[in-house]
Formats: sequence, structure tokens, C-alpha cells
Amino acid sequence: MKPEIQEILKAMKEDPRIKTIVLQILDMPDEEREKFRKKMTYYFMDKRSEIDIEAFKFFKAVLENVEELSKFFKRR
Repeated sequence: MKPEIQEILKAMKEDPRIKTIVLQILDMPDEEREKFRKKMTYYFMDKRSEIDIEAFKFFKAVLENVEELSKFFKRR
């Protein structure tokens, strides 16, 4: 298992808000997820704070690992 997936799963266990966000992303149809990815990329384009950078990395990791994450929650 990729380290970023382990981190996402750990964060989901520790914070129910993160779990909700991840599950909402996993439940999005492919087109909606692609629109979300574009909006998220655009939003974080000029952000420079450590929190923003970490949030961007988180969303990017979730979006890049939808298939593998879905296996843990019987989605897709």
C-alpha cells in the first residue's frame, strides 16, 4: 500500500470530517470529480501557506488514488 494511502486512511480514522470529505469525493461521478480537481488546482494555485500546501497535497493524493481508496469502502 502506498504511503499516501496509509496517511489518508489514518487521517480518516482520527477525524470524522476528513472521512466525510474523502467519502464524498469517492462518491462523485468521474466528470464531477474532474471538475472538482480543476477547481481545487485553480484555488490552490496562488496559495503559499503551509496549511494550504498540505490541503492541496491531501486533495491531490485522494484524487490520484480514488480507485485504491474505493476498495476500502466498497465504492465504484
